[in-house]
Amino acid sequence: MSVSQKLIENHKVIFDKAVHHKLAGDLCAGTLPDKKLYIYLAQDLQFFQSGMRLLTKTTSLAPDNHSLLTLAKKIGFFANDENNYFYDCLAEVSDSLSPSDQDYFKNNQLPQVKKYIKYLERSAKDETSYAKLITFVYCMELVYVEWPKYFPHAANLHWKHQTWIDLHAGEHFETWCDFLRDEVDKCDYEEVSETFRMVLELEFEFFEACYQQ
Repeated sequence: MSVSQKLIENHKVIFDKAVHHKLAGDLCAGTLPDKKLYIYLAQDLQFFQSGMRLLTKTTSLAPDNHSLLTLAKKIGFFANDENNYFYDCLAEVSDSLSPSDQDYFKNNQLPQVKKYIKYLERSAKDETSYAKLITFVYCMELVYVEWPKYFPHAANLHWKHQTWIDLHAGEHFETWCDFLRDEVDKCDYEEVSETFRMVLELEFEFFEACYQQ
């Protein structure tokens, strides 16, 4: 059994809770209320900006040129396509909240989100293990690549839902996740297992906190 398979198998309960969360199901069905979508994206944008620091740190520790270039190219993609979606969609659904609520969720973090971001920022600053960092990135992306595979997509979705699915489905994203999986499979299971478990728990708490608002 590969390291990546073992990680999923040994953390199956929390893995299923994260990748099968109702927020994802509603988004793929096109039924996620605009208010919940706004809150989720406003919180995720704050996470995304810190996540770029983690990815940059991971890239700096890449063990070979192939890994270095693959990670560096992905940084460029995130800085353009995904970053633009956040701002476009937040503007699209902004009428679902009052201006004061919009400002609150864009500039403050829910407690569970703050906990996750602190863990992310601490890892980006202090962690020196490429194995743990690449596992962190893999786990974050694995949750998202599983969403479109598990949940059925409604036909003729509004772009605010469809674009998010498109960013996390298809060959471009699956190739990225395959690369991350292959990197994790080179790691020692005992070194990275706790990182994988922790990220899964934090991902679930993030979704749950946003969905319950």
